[in-house]
Amino acid sequence: MVRRVCGGVRGEMGVATPLVALTVMGLVTLAAVGVLALAYSATARSVRAAADLVAVSGAQAHARGGDACDEARRIAGRNQVEVSECAVTGDLIDFVVEVRVYHGVGWRLLGLPDKVAATAYAGNVTGAP
Repeated sequence: MVRRVCGGVRGEMGVATPLVALTVMGLVTLAAVGVLALAYSATARSVRAAADLVAVSGAQAHARGGDACDEARRIAGRNQVEVSECAVTGDLIDFVVEVRVYHGVGWRLLGLPDKVAATAYAGNVTGAP
């Protein structure tokens, strides 16, 4: 009695299982990398927004006669970022506050830095277009 195998030669039985497993593992890996990249991008966007807010807050404090960098650090702490640099250029009327903030990324993806940083400027410059 000859046994017939539907769909191919008897030596190819079970070949699809490892191929399907490898394909699924590849798709899961690709999806995980995509999710991490999107999370990194969202973190970078929120750090840029926080940098803008910190710079504006520092500029407002400087315009009122306060310490721009102290106010920038206080607002940065509330926005879960840290100030790495703060500088005020100019006088009480014409000035620019420059801040650089960063936020650490909890996970590390190969090729991407472990911190996301952003620089923002705010101030009052008369005669600027």
